[in-house]
Amino acid sequence: MWTVVYVSQSIETSKKLIDVLLNNGVISKLRRGGAADCDDGCYEVLVPGTELEAAQNLIFESDLF
Repeated sequence: MWTVVYVSQSIETSKKLIDVLLNNGVISKLRRGGAADCDDGCYEVLVPGTELEAAQNLIFESDLF
């Protein structure tokens, strides 16, 4: 099952995170979200549930945010 690990209004930031995850061996994908609080659109980064902890660690360690 895929799990959302990050939500952003910036596609560039979302794509950078996807690159970080993939370069570190974490399978991930990007999906356009439809959250009510995102009038201009949101982008969700998803990972398989088995990769969740690794993805969270990479997000915290990343210099992107």
